[in-house]
Amino acid sequence: MKQTAINLAEKFTKFDEYWSPRVIAEMNDYQFKLVKVPFKFPPLLAFP
Repeated sequence: MKQTAINLAEKFTKFDEYWSPRVIAEMNDYQFKLVKVPFKFPPLLAFP
């Protein structure tokens, strides 16, 4: 099975609707989805 990296920034540019999940990849019986939201999430805290 060939593994390739997925460019998430590129995938986000392919749709404009909010709250409308899109399948960006499939593996076995799993689907990987992205969704746009109309706000920004706060940055995650980095733990030392």
